[in-house]
Amino acid sequence: MNNISVIGAGSWGSALAQVAASNGDVTLWTRSSEHASQINAAHSNEKYLAGIKLSDRINASSELKIAMQSDILLIVTPAQAMRQVLGDMKPFIRPEHILVLCSKGIEISSGKLMSDVVKEILPNTPIAILSGPNFAHEIATGKPAATTLACEGKEIALTLQKAVASAKFRPYISSDIIGAQIAGALKNIIAIACGIAHGLDMGESARASLVTRGLAEISRLGVAMGASQGTFLGLCGVGDMMLTCSSEKSRNFSLGYELGQGKTLAQILESRQNVTEGVHTAEAAISLANKYNVEMPISLAVHKCLNKGLPLKQAMQEMLTRPLGDEF
Repeated sequence: MNNISVIGAGSWGSALAQVAASNGDVTLWTRSSEHASQINAAHSNEKYLAGIKLSDRINASSELKIAMQSDILLIVTPAQAMRQVLGDMKPFIRPEHILVLCSKGIEISSGKLMSDVVKEILPNTPIAILSGPNFAHEIATGKPAATTLACEGKEIALTLQKAVASAKFRPYISSDIIGAQIAGALKNIIAIACGIAHGLDMGESARASLVTRGLAEISRLGVAMGASQGTFLGLCGVGDMMLTCSSEKSRNFSLGYELGQGKTLAQILESRQNVTEGVHTAEAAISLANKYNVEMPISLAVHKCLNKGLPLKQAMQEMLTRPLGDEF
């Protein structure tokens, strides 16, 4: 029996399957039987991770019952589809199962973190969070990287660390489930802001300022929700911000850049296969900011641009004309 299954065969799911295959056989679940057949026939996922040869130890399946024969389940479905997938999984859940949540987002309809959605649907199933500065293509091709593995129990953390680690993929254990999720989800919003600034040719100084002040507002919200301040200085915090807010390989940064270059949001999303999670997260982030009475001016500006039709230059002007204050 395979010990690890990956639920979700997008780019990141396929990359994690590639990592896990270094330790044994892996099942990669996709809803589409045609997609599963294509992956198995070509040993590649040309739809989402083109040009990467996948390990022979990876077997794709569209049968959820088969995927859930493994004890460790890496959940890599888009955040907004998480509730439905968990509901589909519920009839096959066993006491031995451990869920590792690898999607970065907040549920728009409820404002809940992914861990809260799991606890609502599968209340007795242990969970962990995998989140860090990782590009799928680089991980799949074996380039070295580290990531945060946040777990509530030390024993489970050590089991998962051993199961998902490889020679070039290094998970570091944390106990901050909330902080890992807030950092991973909300940095996508700041990455969009950085992309917009780049598209508007505002300069590298502006981008550095957005990253720094963006990290400050994310950590304010995280701490208000019970996270540890130190988490935001780790791999899933400043590490992920450095990666996502500075590279056109980032879906969120590149979306912001295209917005800054004059494309509409609809045009950009129509041309993409993969989900750009920051678009969904912006609205949920502002709901949380209001709930916990936390100021998040960069996230608010991005939300207004994406969901309220605020012109980009006006949004930037609003941020630049905010009252000056203390840095901390």
